[in-house]
Amino acid sequence: MKKEEFSKFLIDMMSRHYEYNITELSSKDGRNTFWGIQKEKNGINRCLVFLNKDNISNVDTNESQQELIKVLVLNKENEKEEIKVQDKDINKIIIVDEEKNKLVYCPQELEEFGAQMYSILQYNEKVESEKRKDKKSIITISLISINVLMYIITAIFSRNILDSDIRVLIYFGAKVNELISRGEYYRLVTAMFLHGGLVHLVLNMYSLYALGPLVEKVYGKIKYIIIYFAAGIVSSIFSYLFSEGVSIGASGAIFGLLGAALVFAFKMRDRIGKGMVTNILSVIGINIFIGLTLPNIDNFGHLGGVIGGILVSLIVESKFIK
Repeated sequence: MKKEEFSKFLIDMMSRHYEYNITELSSKDGRNTFWGIQKEKNGINRCLVFLNKDNISNVDTNESQQELIKVLVLNKENEKEEIKVQDKDINKIIIVDEEKNKLVYCPQELEEFGAQMYSILQYNEKVESEKRKDKKSIITISLISINVLMYIITAIFSRNILDSDIRVLIYFGAKVNELISRGEYYRLVTAMFLHGGLVHLVLNMYSLYALGPLVEKVYGKIKYIIIYFAAGIVSSIFSYLFSEGVSIGASGAIFGLLGAALVFAFKMRDRIGKGMVTNILSVIGINIFIGLTLPNIDNFGHLGGVIGGILVSLIVESKFIK
């Protein structure tokens, strides 16, 4: 976030959540203007103006009868530099660090404003943390995007947003044993990105979003891709060998991620405890049980996904395991 954007964010959030009015102040020479916020309380009009170290002393303090509070925004370029503030101003200055997203200094008499700003900075840290998480999980987000895009395409051709036409699914690459036997081996891969209905898609994408970032973090992006596709292909091969029906869905690859997580948890059990191993085994067991009790579930595909994920993750190994 750029310095100007950071100040704008603070101004916007303060005005939105604490009922400040946005205002504009001039520099002493009248050449520049600075954004601020103001609010009247107990008959006193208090104005917070957002500045940097270069213009901290250039704002006109004589504008209108109001109490002026300077908010000094530090950034990466000047955060370690000595900030020269006149002694008479020290109790009217709040200092925030944009780079570290933290409140650096707030005099006791301004603690009300400091507390408000602190809560906003905490919120901003949470938002930025979510952005960093999404950035780190770029492969998972990309896989979800491909699956959603393919569903939109099949929904358009099926003329139905809730359920996909089986003929459309076959046309776009569903696993069909007879066609694979004729040499259409690409179906072992394309079937991973097709879904039979909106509920099917949502459940699989939720599972991928919940599990994918963990596997992506502990194995790294390249190994994660290898595990995902290898597990998905092994899942399709198991389905081809042991199931006659048409098969589609990302669940085989997702079961492969469960297998990879199981391998990681087992090898790291002395450091992270055996609870994670038990939890993953429970999830796998519950899903297999659900698959056995519900119709139209490709259990052999799921089994192949788990086996494929375990075998491949044993080969590539997590970057955290030494």
